[in-house]
Amino acid sequence: MASEVFQSAFASSLEYTAEEKEKISQLRNNVADLGLQGDQLDDSFLVKWLRARYLDLPKAEEMLRKSMKWRKENEVDTILEREGHTIPPDMVKLGPIAFCGISKDGYGVFVAPWGRHDLRSHIEKYGTEECLKYNTIFMEKMVKIMQDEGAKVGMKVTQMIEIADFEGYSYRQMATKQCREFMIKMQTSMDENYPEILRYAMFINVPKVFALIYNMLKPFMPKATLDKIDIYGPDKEKWAAVVKQKFPVERIPPHWGGTLLGEDDYCSGDPIWIQGPDNMTAFMRGLTEEDAAFEKVTIAARERYIQEVEVLGKDTIIEWKFKSEGHDVGFQLFYSKEARAKKDKSVDIIPLSRVDAHTQVQVGSHVCENEGIYSLVFDNGFSLMKAKTVMYQISFVDPATSQDNPEA
Repeated sequence: MASEVFQSAFASSLEYTAEEKEKISQLRNNVADLGLQGDQLDDSFLVKWLRARYLDLPKAEEMLRKSMKWRKENEVDTILEREGHTIPPDMVKLGPIAFCGISKDGYGVFVAPWGRHDLRSHIEKYGTEECLKYNTIFMEKMVKIMQDEGAKVGMKVTQMIEIADFEGYSYRQMATKQCREFMIKMQTSMDENYPEILRYAMFINVPKVFALIYNMLKPFMPKATLDKIDIYGPDKEKWAAVVKQKFPVERIPPHWGGTLLGEDDYCSGDPIWIQGPDNMTAFMRGLTEEDAAFEKVTIAARERYIQEVEVLGKDTIIEWKFKSEGHDVGFQLFYSKEARAKKDKSVDIIPLSRVDAHTQVQVGSHVCENEGIYSLVFDNGFSLMKAKTVMYQISFVDPATSQDNPEA
């Protein structure tokens, strides 16, 4: 782990107002019967419960007591040491998280490519309750990393700042009732048991479809948490400028706006990756997926392949994923009221352009404002001699009614 301390754009979390100091002392006295130990007696720990309840002392005490009961019932204090209480290897390998040191003002710095995590597969494999347990293990692991790395430089590190990358995110991840229930339970548990752990997060490369997920979770997230999150689209120039302002770029891989040198733009194999695959390039480009999960079509030179899909309900989400073998390919999405409509009776949604689907899986989605025919075009018209093989997946989600539909 890196123990260096870097410049941050935030005020110190260890600065307390006179009112906070007074109520910290009161809270410590009020919960003396809980037998708090070690860091749990520190001002930096107790103030988080007060801030989470806007300095309402009775509510903060109630919240802390409830969480200490939860920790005791679930033996959370020893969860990292108990035999058999580990995150499964496949979840570790396919859920990369980078710890990028401690900021000057004492915040743990994390980078997480959440858009590439396949949460749905893990939930379907292990079940909601097991995944909630694994999330607790992960949270305790992050807390310990911040404590240990902070101790090396003489700092109390109780909060984190994060770059959350949603490139490649699919609504499929939340298209089942089981996934939605897990996310709500997880968010509730984090708010109740790890209050004020987040100092700031920037969500980058956020697709339009993400708004549906975010709006679903908002009612379960404290306003104070929502106020700490900034959301950015795929314009790297815009969000990278913010990364430079708010994060220690010396410890962040170039792909996320940093200057850390490594074997690739993701710094594969660097110690910053506390979990994840050895080859981050392949993971981030989605090239580890099984070909059997894709439809396959070969497109002759100067030809194109059109896959028409009929949408019968407004606000249905179309999601697609495709890759090509060896060479790039053109892609287009257009809408028409009828099948095989002429060009003058269709509307471009995504204009035709060449994409490097042979080096990175292309992922996209569209919320359909109208019923009708949506045509996905794989174009090889620019090639004079080479045929192109394209593998693709297309799925549909009705966000208002989707349940445990295996095709969703």
